[in-house]
Amino acid sequence: SFNIPPRIHQRYDACDENNWELVNDRFPLSNACGQLDMSYQDMHCSEEEAYMECPVKPEMEQYALTSALWFQAPAPFYCGPKSKYPTTGFWDYELGRENNKDAYANSRGRVDVEGCCWWGRGAMQTRGTCNYG
Repeated sequence: SFNIPPRIHQRYDACDENNWELVNDRFPLSNACGQLDMSYQDMHCSEEEAYMECPVKPEMEQYALTSALWFQAPAPFYCGPKSKYPTTGFWDYELGRENNKDAYANSRGRVDVEGCCWWGRGAMQTRGTCNYG
């Protein structure tokens, strides 16, 4: 039912997708690129809708506005070029901050956030390059 997502949006104030997928008990910052073994930047339009697809631009930067509200929850997603974020680490929920000392991969092996500006947004958690054009 289409009335469920707006209620979820209102209840959890989830305008942007939350970083919720743990990899070996940590929240990789590169989850912005995809969770549940998905790569959001590789989600393309059907042939009929290809004209609506947005290009993936490595230099693009984006910062989510919302994140989960639980205690010490991961910060909002962000993306940007490797020149600015060569590698990313994980969210240290015990300290409530990012730990970028060492690269930490998401479930697909990503350790950067270049071209990863396609996380879920809005009540329907729209994600991928086709759903914004």
